[in-house]
Amino acid sequence: MNFDFLEGKRLTEDVALDETMAWNEDVRMLDLHLVSTSALMGVVHKLAYELLSKYIPDDYTTVVVESCVRHVKAVPTGTRVAVGVRVVGVVGNRVKFRGLVMSGDEKVMEAEFVRAIVSQSYLRRVTLEKTEKAPRFFGI
Repeated sequence: MNFDFLEGKRLTEDVALDETMAWNEDVRMLDLHLVSTSALMGVVHKLAYELLSKYIPDDYTTVVVESCVRHVKAVPTGTRVAVGVRVVGVVGNRVKFRGLVMSGDEKVMEAEFVRAIVSQSYLRRVTLEKTEKAPRFFGI
């Protein structure tokens, strides 16, 4: 399949950053209620998934295979941000994105990442093969 037509596609969404996104790795910092880098990245990845889902066949899905992020500004939970993604390249089944999270006119995060377009049946088959080869514990 040729996915070159995806180049230049973009999507922007307004997102409320809630308490479930709080940075919790350092319990001493929990009372600051700052949004974690991984939660922000999850929002960016999800938006790219939603964008691609509009254009790929129903029996396909997309998975993140590369990701590079620069978290440049801390934001507290409860903040509303603008999240945008844009397709900047397509090679085969790999779609390269640039993503941006903004709070007002301040950049919060920028990212580059790649999602691979794969058949759902392929993912199921690979998963079953791996689970069949996995060692069994406790006699199960």
